[in-house]
Amino acid sequence: MNDELMKYLLVAALILFAFIPVTLNALKRRKENPPPMAANDRKLYRLWRSDPEAYQRQYGDMDKQYLAAQKAKGDKH
Repeated sequence: MNDELMKYLLVAALILFAFIPVTLNALKRRKENPPPMAANDRKLYRLWRSDPEAYQRQYGDMDKQYLAAQKAKGDKH
C-alpha cells in the first residue's frame, strides 16, 4: 500500500513539475499588451519582447498608421 501511494505521489509531483512553469508563463503573457502589429506576427512579437526600443524604431510608425486607419474605419460606421 505504501509503495502504491509513493508511486501516485511521484507521478503527481512530475505532473506539477511539468505544468506549473507552462501555466505561469501563459498567465504572464496574458497580461501583456503588445502593439497591434506585434500581436499578429510572431517575429515582431519576439522582437518587441526582446528589444522594445528596436521594435519602436522599426515598426512604431506603422503601428501609428494602423491605429489611425482603424480609428478612421470605426468613425465611418
